[in-house]
Amino acid sequence: MTNEQSLQMTMAFRDITMELNRAWEGFPRPAASAHEAFAVLKEEVDELWDAVKLNQKTARRDEHIRSEAIQVAAMAIRMLAECVPLK
Repeated sequence: MTNEQSLQMTMAFRDITMELNRAWEGFPRPAASAHEAFAVLKEEVDELWDAVKLNQKTARRDEHIRSEAIQVAAMAIRMLAECVPLK
């Protein structure tokens, strides 16, 4: 891994952690089931897909894709934490 890749990963993990904390503060109730958690995750994936499908490549579009990807990652982690017990 290059230094640039390492920096990108560090920043991504930081942003995902911040989004996860924001989501838990705003929506503290855990998912009632894996189905519910998946529905939330799917909604975030759909929003990411919408951002990806935009035709014009701009800095604003890239930031929108990054924001949506961070939300997808945070919701995937939340699903793991709330719905999939550790062995």
